[in-house]
Amino acid sequence: MISVHSLTDPVAAKQVIAPVLQHLRQPEYFETALPLYRRLQFGRFLESSHLFTNRTLDRTTNAGAPSNPEDSPWFYAFVDRGCRPETEVWLFGSWEVEARSPSSLSSTNNDQPNGSSPPSSPHAKQIQSLLLALTRTIKSVPTPPSIHPSASILTAQTQLASPPSTPSLPDPNTMLWGAIHARTLPHLQALKLLATHLLPITPNHTFLFPLETLPPPTPLPPNLRWGRPRPEHFPLIRSRTGIARQDFTLARLPGLAVFPADEEDAAPVAWAFVGLDGSLTTLHAEESHRRLGLGRALSAKLFREEMGRFWEEGVERVAHGNVMVGNEASAAMCARLGGREGEWVYWVMVDLGGW
Repeated sequence: MISVHSLTDPVAAKQVIAPVLQHLRQPEYFETALPLYRRLQFGRFLESSHLFTNRTLDRTTNAGAPSNPEDSPWFYAFVDRGCRPETEVWLFGSWEVEARSPSSLSSTNNDQPNGSSPPSSPHAKQIQSLLLALTRTIKSVPTPPSIHPSASILTAQTQLASPPSTPSLPDPNTMLWGAIHARTLPHLQALKLLATHLLPITPNHTFLFPLETLPPPTPLPPNLRWGRPRPEHFPLIRSRTGIARQDFTLARLPGLAVFPADEEDAAPVAWAFVGLDGSLTTLHAEESHRRLGLGRALSAKLFREEMGRFWEEGVERVAHGNVMVGNEASAAMCARLGGREGEWVYWVMVDLGGW
């Protein structure tokens, strides 16, 4: 049985989210569940924002964790269909932290970049039943219009199309799921839910950055200065990334940028943001300003100064970021920043059309 909890009303949303965060704070879940945990912390809940779960939430006390037993598969999913073409689903399932037997290692190790091994969890059938029930429940909820203007979606798709093609609005029967764990991917594949013709399966390294291990702030060269990205910079920022992030979202993300020191109205030469899931995102330095350490300086400053909304008393202060496998320069930067590599995650397009 999948329950659906609206997050539109701030008071009701807090009652829903508090026991979930309390549950996921447990050490065995926290780091693996971090993308979903931070997404729930971030807020920006719209009329289309919901929490889906197969657990019964104790909404009578902020200290009470969900009351179901832990020995059967369970999940939480943040779902917002109104934000497409951006990420619509953030998911954490209990199977993502199952003890890994020698047989289960083959399904999620780093020799399987496309997650092609069959799922080997002892609860595989139950997990797939849950994921199928989740997709069917999502489909049963009326799909709202996107919060983003059609014109801005089409413009972004035109900028990102390679080779150039005629842009079209996202199909309501497809949806983008983000930071999907390597132990969940094979189950989605087994259910034939992935629209790989729309988005190829590409693994991303996860790097974890404990705040106390970050290096001290790095001063900028004298010809550069710190600043913040402004709306007039968003077309440039969007043109430098393959992520279909919209201006509405960029305007609400904590961000930092580096500008020429002697030009008042100059465009930024480097920038980075804290994403809706609390991750380092859209990190970029223009070609003319690479190999100056700007990526490392931006990341460290962003983590130290722009993530205060996420820190909680008694909870480890850890940031995270994702780097596409094969991007060795970014992976090396994360390592120099003190990042500890975790497991692979994926952004996948899920097709609801057949269900």
